[in-house]
Amino acid sequence: MKVVNPNNTTHAISIIPRSYVEPIVLELYNEVTQVETIVANSITVTDGILLITFDFTFLEGDKYQIKLSKDSEILYRGKLLATSQDPQRYKLTNGVYFYG
Repeated sequence: MKVVNPNNTTHAISIIPRSYVEPIVLELYNEVTQVETIVANSITVTDGILLITFDFTFLEGDKYQIKLSKDSEILYRGKLLATSQDPQRYKLTNGVYFYG
């Protein structure tokens, strides 16, 4: 699962795809609204790792499915979560319940 910060509009994710071909189409599918969006992106390959940089406005708690493709070939498929929390300490119920 990839994590992005919704406070930023420019995001970068690193992956190891099935192949390194250009141009790559980045599709984001919102699991709640069921809207699919194709996002303009730029890619960089360093030491076998593909870095994808793109601009998109996420809301806190948004969950997406990611698909990278070239023509009909799927290069990568995964999940993406938008949160401003530290990914190592992520809690789904952060700020929902008040204990006091």
